Amino acid sequence: MATHAQHNASHFAKSSDHPADYNKEDYPLPPSFAASLDSPTSYTQEPLRVHVERVVRQYFAMLGDDVPTDLYELVLKQVEEPLLSVVLEQTRGNQTKCAQILGLNRGTLRKKLKTYDLM
Repeated sequence: MATHAQHNASHFAKSSDHPADYNKEDYPLPPSFAASLDSPTSYTQEPLRVHVERVVRQYFAMLGDDVPTDLYELVLKQVEEPLLSVVLEQTRGNQTKCAQILGLNRGTLRKKLKTYDLM
């Protein structure tokens, strides 16, 4: 069951079939980004939380009666690796700046970078 569930997670990480409701008062955004949510193409610029909710719902729908295990860890790994990679890229490999941006201790960052073979 878990292998089947993990195998399908990468497929759903790329999926975006339906726009979801977004309450701007609950999740304030920078004005320029918030304005883009009102445009006809806002569907592709939805907040991350909207995409995550959609993907998790689709994931459960696809599993049917199967019950996934370690879903929390699976989702975190799907988000954490690209987050670390992009922030490290934006800081041009400066781990101190990367750790500051992420709000992590530098030692914790290094451990995570090793986990995902990003060093």
